[in-house]
Amino acid sequence: RSFRKKREKPRPEQWKGPSGPPRVPEPEDVTVPGGVDLLALPQLCFPGGVCMATEPKEDRVHFLVLTDVCGNRTYGVVAQYYRPLHDEYCFYNGKTHWEPCRPVVGAAGCFVPFAVCVVSRFPYYNSLKDCLSCLLTHLKLCKDFEVDNPIKDFAAKLSLIPSPPPGPLHLVFNMKPLQIVFPARADPESPVLDLDLHLPLLCFRPEKVLQILTCILMEQRIVFFSSDWALLTLVAECFMAYLHPLQWQHPFVPILSDQMLDFVMAPTSFLMGCHLDHFEEVSKVSDLSRGSLTWSPLVAGLIWPGDVKNHLNYEHRVFNSEEFLKTRAPGDHQFYKQVLDTYMFHSFLKARLSRRMDAFAQMDLDTQSEEDRINGMLISPRRPTVEKIASRKSSPLHIPHRRMVVSMPDLQDIAMPELAPRNSSLRLTDTAGGRGSGAVLNVPPKSTYMFKIPEIHFPLVGQCVQAYYADLAALLTKAMGFLAPDNSLLLARYFYLRGLVHLMQGQLLSALLDFQNLYKTDIGIFPADLVKRTVESMSAPERAQAERAPELMRLISEILDKPHETSKPDDHVKNFELPKKHMQLGDFVKRVQESGIVRDASTIHRLFEALTVGQQKQIDPETFKDFYNCWKETEAEAQEVSLPWLVMEHLDKNECVYKLSSSVKTNLGVGKIAMTQKRLFLLTEGRPGYVEISTFRNIEEVRSTTIAFLLRRIPTLKIKVASKKEVFEANLKTECDLWHLMVKEMWAGKKLADDHKDPQYVQQALTNVLLMDAVVGTLQSSGAIYAASKLSYFDKMRHESPLPNIFGLLFSLGHLDPAEKVEDAHPKLWCALSEGKVTVFDASSWTVHQHSFKVGTAKVNCMVMADQNQVWVGSEDSVIYIINVHSMSCNKQLTDHRSSVTDLIVQDGQKAPSEVYSCSVDGTVLAWNVRTLRVTSRFQLLSGGLTSIRLHGGRLWCCTGNSIVVMTTNGFLRQELKIEENFTDTGTSFLAFQLLPEVPQQGLWAQHARGLGPTAHTVPCVSAGAAVGGVWVGSRGLWQGTPKGKIYVIDAESKTVEKELVAHVDTVRTLCSAEDRYVLSGSGKEEGKIAIWKGE
Repeated sequence: RSFRKKREKPRPEQWKGPSGPPRVPEPEDVTVPGGVDLLALPQLCFPGGVCMATEPKEDRVHFLVLTDVCGNRTYGVVAQYYRPLHDEYCFYNGKTHWEPCRPVVGAAGCFVPFAVCVVSRFPYYNSLKDCLSCLLTHLKLCKDFEVDNPIKDFAAKLSLIPSPPPGPLHLVFNMKPLQIVFPARADPESPVLDLDLHLPLLCFRPEKVLQILTCILMEQRIVFFSSDWALLTLVAECFMAYLHPLQWQHPFVPILSDQMLDFVMAPTSFLMGCHLDHFEEVSKVSDLSRGSLTWSPLVAGLIWPGDVKNHLNYEHRVFNSEEFLKTRAPGDHQFYKQVLDTYMFHSFLKARLSRRMDAFAQMDLDTQSEEDRINGMLISPRRPTVEKIASRKSSPLHIPHRRMVVSMPDLQDIAMPELAPRNSSLRLTDTAGGRGSGAVLNVPPKSTYMFKIPEIHFPLVGQCVQAYYADLAALLTKAMGFLAPDNSLLLARYFYLRGLVHLMQGQLLSALLDFQNLYKTDIGIFPADLVKRTVESMSAPERAQAERAPELMRLISEILDKPHETSKPDDHVKNFELPKKHMQLGDFVKRVQESGIVRDASTIHRLFEALTVGQQKQIDPETFKDFYNCWKETEAEAQEVSLPWLVMEHLDKNECVYKLSSSVKTNLGVGKIAMTQKRLFLLTEGRPGYVEISTFRNIEEVRSTTIAFLLRRIPTLKIKVASKKEVFEANLKTECDLWHLMVKEMWAGKKLADDHKDPQYVQQALTNVLLMDAVVGTLQSSGAIYAASKLSYFDKMRHESPLPNIFGLLFSLGHLDPAEKVEDAHPKLWCALSEGKVTVFDASSWTVHQHSFKVGTAKVNCMVMADQNQVWVGSEDSVIYIINVHSMSCNKQLTDHRSSVTDLIVQDGQKAPSEVYSCSVDGTVLAWNVRTLRVTSRFQLLSGGLTSIRLHGGRLWCCTGNSIVVMTTNGFLRQELKIEENFTDTGTSFLAFQLLPEVPQQGLWAQHARGLGPTAHTVPCVSAGAAVGGVWVGSRGLWQGTPKGKIYVIDAESKTVEKELVAHVDTVRTLCSAEDRYVLSGSGKEEGKIAIWKGE
């Protein structure tokens, strides 16, 4: 943006022109970009000073970066050219002024430099350089008094060119004799890149480039020197681009003029550039200050996002720098300590802890192996899996089988990925066969598109400018007409540009309509600030006219109300430190959670009781330090575990060794007892071998006793196994009591996991076991075992945060596409939670595929798979959110409903659906074209209260409060089914219904609010199908006198309840069928779990 202002340039005296009379100083029109200091600009246009020449020199271009006090940067491109010096006149800011005649020696052969500077908010270095090159060709042909108009026309022409929105669309326009391209940034978070990024590699050796990056990461005081002014800015900007998304937050002055050399005496970090002629002078200044302009030693190791992620506590926003440094080479510690203290790295941590989806997060996602993804979701202590240990051995015999089946597994064959290990570095080679963490990313080039700006005709009077805008809007409309309906990527860019053009034309309503269409195409480039300013600038009649359009009324209300709904997010970062004073229970809980050892508050309470047995109820710093070190040492030792190939062949690839005993004598031989999350086995000594003791599921009894040996009695652990007659005996001596506690805890955890069909019980048991081991190692006293027994109390999993309400489930089939990652081709289970959260599970392994991401802030009511690439989500806030299944992001919204979206439905069949039907509680039914995202038809039910719809036989079946209405897709009534009269007086209403066209004479099943019995409290969830055993109805009822979530399975033919299923503590809120052989049920927040039922 720019503003025009009038000012008079002061003169010491009135000048005389050629005719003699005095000339009054004329007020000059000066166009000043906001925030640009014109007083400093001339010396930057001539950084080396104004030097006359006896002959014309070659034209030169250099680049400027201007920073205001708030850190906002403005960019300039300066072109210098030489003109012969004539007497009696000179130019000032494009204006001709008369000067008194002075004798000049050799004036006839004297040339002086002129400079033209273009200032922009964006760093279009190459583009503006080409523009200035075109301008210079015209200026050189002009006579002395004719340069003013070409410069004005040039500036006016540039000001009419819009800046392209982020994405693949570049803008091209004709600046005779060249075609100029203005490139768009890759995404809203990326910088504009209009320079050659290989320049530093042409100027420096590769090791020197790494050395410079090291200095930048350490935020040192850096000065570049060059004899070419243009290279200074371009090379400095390349290094800034290399850092992205990190940002240099200190003074950035890539060009220092001769009068600005004292800037290098600044005591803070900076990055500046000087001409090579000043090298000696600047070197002396640096020696006098701090001498910090020397090179740092080259450090080969850089920070990978995955390395940092392993030491972050997202819940408490804590970074454990000490543990991070332990993963680095000792010789690099000094470098990393300096980097960790920089403002740049602090900003990096804030972005990670806020889970910002920037370039680092996307890279981490692209390079993440399946094992690392599973590992990130588990809350129990992590250890190397058998698969990870095997990958370290790099044996060609160990080639994991790549799963090519994209169906759900049989329940009995599921191998739960329990407690996958922490991958210490994503730079390790991925052996899982997927797109792993290789050293080189194979990133395919992205397609780019060009849009040509129409010619700009002169003179630039109002009519010509309006004609230009009309031509540009017409070209954009024409380009949109040639696009395929599903090409929303380009369509969004055209809407954006046309909205800008309509703003310049003063057509505010048309502009708002174009910006509103970004909700359906790409909300990521929606210009919220611009739209807000536009709405605020509208007159009262314009605002009233806009609010009469439903889509604009919603847009205006959202834009104006949004600042009041959002609060500033918490972005602090805390570095973990060991306590320095005694802690009560509350402080101890917080400190343990910050350390990342345990998150569950009830478990930490038991740990507090264990560490304070027989003492005052407070933890001293030494005890906490001993406990923390013992835990971390055990964790580090586990990373070094190496098992023989013969042993690994008997274990599942996802098993981890959590505890190894010392070498003991057993009735199966001499060796070490090993404990995984599934079994106990003996690592025999001598020739390494494997002898299985028992799985935890098959244990019948565990006892700690003593046996006589000579004159002593040796503590012995005895384990009775269901499938073996012989009782296992191990002379564990001093370790016996601890192993007795640990085996009993794991046995109990496995039993509860089997009873509840919930593997989290095993994970919690493992946490308790490892805490027992750490407590015994910390106390090392006679009462250590009694203290550890405080942790053997096993209760159901408790979380400090409330469990989620599960409001909806959606199962999507897998589609094997060679271009996708294998895990992306697996079937998925989409789970709708409260506050707009959606979690995605991989249904081939029942592991979390995607962390919870948000679609708005209201409750999610319904979900549907519109096609293979997108899931539509209907929300309580009346918006339909569209999720891309590949990027797992939501960048499109449909806002045509005016009340809560209650259901979404697509037509069943083998072909991809072309239409999606949506309904809202006010009775509105909309039909959407899946490709264009446009409403193809709509109708309104007068009764309202619309809760769900179904599509069958070309008819829409609509469930309202007291009736089920059959409508055509065009909105014509065909039939209405009402509740019988004898039910109306009881306040009964329809909650949900299900069509069963495959069952003869059993087409429609509806669920009433009265329920299935006098004690049943039903909720609107019905799932039906002949393949899954009939009609399934979710409810809440009494089970052995206790309220439980119940599922009634009803035979469709006999209309009787065949089974009552109990698996949930809270109400069953949603049901979903999968592959016609499973039914999935989700419960309320008292439990927040999903149960998987086998339909047969």
